[in-house]
Amino acid sequence: TSLFCEIGGGIRDLHTVDKYIEAGVRRVIIGTAAVTDREFLCEAVAKYGDKIAVGVDISDGMVAIHGWTEVSEISCDDMFAKLEKDGVKTVICTDISKDGAMQGTNLELYKYLSEKYSMDIIASGGVSSIDDVKALSKMNMYGAILGKAIYTNAIDLKEAIEVAK
Repeated sequence: TSLFCEIGGGIRDLHTVDKYIEAGVRRVIIGTAAVTDREFLCEAVAKYGDKIAVGVDISDGMVAIHGWTEVSEISCDDMFAKLEKDGVKTVICTDISKDGAMQGTNLELYKYLSEKYSMDIIASGGVSSIDDVKALSKMNMYGAILGKAIYTNAIDLKEAIEVAK
């Protein structure tokens, strides 16, 4: 397929990243391991550059790991600063408190992060209306994940793509 395919979840070593890239996956998302194994993250970024993204899940300003079951002692700011220093180009940032709630996304968080850091940030969690898409687009957010809003028809995908252009 010509679709841009990415994969994430449980990726903990370079061998796994190698297999996905060799299979044609265009971007590999590293989550928990970006917090627990910085050496692995740096190796992956050095080898694959912008084919590596990092998923950062935020719970009350702190980074959550292991499928949101544990909150680390690393703040959102500290994590983003480390990722920028390590050469990460793309970060998928999820505000856990907003995810799936269909009550709007955390525009303040994404505005802050996009102004402070030079990485491509993809907003995730709570994007539930075309107004959210418009607001994220206005702040030059690199992208947004539309999950439940698409499944429930709260957002028309074609309209969202048009608005985000």
